[in-house]
Amino acid sequence: MLVVDDDAGVREGLRFALDEHYAVLEAPHGRGALGIVRAERVDLVLLDILMPEVDGLEILQELKAVDPDLPVIMMTAVKTVRTTVAAMKLGAADYVTKPFQEDELLAAIRQALEQRGRRLGAATERERTDRDARAPRTHRLLLVGGDPGWRATLAVVLARATSVETSGTLMDGLNDMLRLRPTCVVLNVKRSTTEAGRFLGALNAQLPACPVLVVCDDVYLGAPPVWESLNIRGVLRPPVRFDDLVSRIGSVLPPGDGLSGPWPRLGESVGRSIGHLSRHSDEDLTVESIAEIAEISASHLAHLFRSEVGMSVRDYLTRVRVTIAQDLLAHTDEKLEAIATSLGFADTSHLAHVFQRITGRPPSAYRRSTR
Repeated sequence: MLVVDDDAGVREGLRFALDEHYAVLEAPHGRGALGIVRAERVDLVLLDILMPEVDGLEILQELKAVDPDLPVIMMTAVKTVRTTVAAMKLGAADYVTKPFQEDELLAAIRQALEQRGRRLGAATERERTDRDARAPRTHRLLLVGGDPGWRATLAVVLARATSVETSGTLMDGLNDMLRLRPTCVVLNVKRSTTEAGRFLGALNAQLPACPVLVVCDDVYLGAPPVWESLNIRGVLRPPVRFDDLVSRIGSVLPPGDGLSGPWPRLGESVGRSIGHLSRHSDEDLTVESIAEIAEISASHLAHLFRSEVGMSVRDYLTRVRVTIAQDLLAHTDEKLEAIATSLGFADTSHLAHVFQRITGRPPSAYRRSTR
């Protein structure tokens, strides 16, 4: 929700009224609003008409040029028939007069968002077939199970080559499978269970061509005919080195030009380092201490990391911690303070600053978007 008004008091009042229901962004003038809409995901704009330099009607025209489907509710202290008609002709979703009645304002917002949802839903079904025909098939990898550190370290390594999502439980994995429709699944379970069998059966029923790698203590998970019927391409017994696992995932991806970047080719030293990071990401790690685990010099490890992973060791560790935070925010009710402490951040504000820098959204907004 983007609030655009030159009056700081109005912006503060609207934030107070809306913050419980929506993630609220603010802009004191129209040019700032245009920049935010181009850079951030905005679902609705509350736009004042009477502002210095450029008035709201002109900004409304420019917003509609950027995103024709973006709902814009106009605000003013003086409502006239002429300005109302002008705003509606330019594509405004609604028009409210200051001072606001909170219930009326929230009702107008809900109605505008529902109308947008119906328009987009109808358009999506019509466009899906054409879009799929035009666009090259892209790989979508789903990591299910294992601990958060394992999922996060693997996801960050693979993110520059393919779309990656993670699910902590088999139930979350089923929901994400139906939504994401992955082209490859990596399932990490302690042992062969009825729940794991149901997950594999449901996955095969929905996506019979989707290859599966299973990381499991039970290397005799079923028999080869069962593997073949469920499209299981291998059962790997932990501990599995990350360099080996990344290579195995790459080998079972369906053929075709479906990668957004080069597939990572990790050496043993980087693989061992990533394995250590997956188990100790909450500790005060240094390049030197990680290099000792890999039994190479810190400078050599730094060079290998940039070459094989595409980023520095420190940047990689930060992204792993943020990925774990995303996992916890989406799938648990843990407080932000507890998450910051568990991941080794100095405090909540430190986590929030790093989280927004990497994801583009504050933690609270990210949590709301996943519920």
